Amino acid sequence: MPPLFLWGIGMPNNTLTLANLITAVRRRADMVGSTFVSDAEVVDYINVAMAELHDILVTKFEDYYVKDSSESPKSGDYNLPADNPGTLPTDFYKALGVDLTVGGVTYRLKPYSFQERTTYNSPGIIAATITNTMYHIQGDKIKFIPDPTVSGTAKLHYVPEAARFDASSTSDTIRSIAPQVASGYDEYVVIDAAIKCLQKEESDVQVLLVQKQQQLQRIEQAAGKRDAGESYAITDVSVGTTSYLDDYIRLVR
Repeated sequence: MPPLFLWGIGMPNNTLTLANLITAVRRRADMVGSTFVSDAEVVDYINVAMAELHDILVTKFEDYYVKDSSESPKSGDYNLPADNPGTLPTDFYKALGVDLTVGGVTYRLKPYSFQERTTYNSPGIIAATITNTMYHIQGDKIKFIPDPTVSGTAKLHYVPEAARFDASSTSDTIRSIAPQVASGYDEYVVIDAAIKCLQKEESDVQVLLVQKQQQLQRIEQAAGKRDAGESYAITDVSVGTTSYLDDYIRLVR
């Protein structure tokens, strides 16, 4: 059976609106005109499918959704030592790393665990130098220890939370709310949402489960090949050192 997006609705998948997606889900579940599952429920199922796809991509390809704090309209970089602790971006989902720039030089910071929160912040245990600064995500805050004694800017690289459709904005598209998942991944969302509709009806979903697995395999293959260019080998020896001379990044072919 060909993908419903291209043949069932007759428009490119990057222009599909939420209203189109609802129609596509109903057609795939054979529930056009049915009141057993409301449109509001279909939107909920679409959002759950979006979240599942988000988790799949984040788990297998950590940098798929990577952002840094300066890209978020609701959070800037952290100016140390004043912003300690700092507030996480409102769309924060998972930290990928933190860079600290002091005097034009950038250092990659190591995270510390909650159990280590007093160890590294105790006087005499570790010097409060730039290269010894560590970070920890706790609740909606990011904490740096030892307390920084110099001025610098910390940049948080993170995965944002999954995008969600607003049921009242049926003209929104996946591309408009989550550009990363709009490149042919719409079919996974439709199939998964249709499965949830049929499960409520206690109908057989085996055929759709097979189609869902096929879509997942295709997505994993496509997502893993987004950049086919030849990469540089990067050696970073700046973590945990105590000397400026040790903090550099060496690029080799």
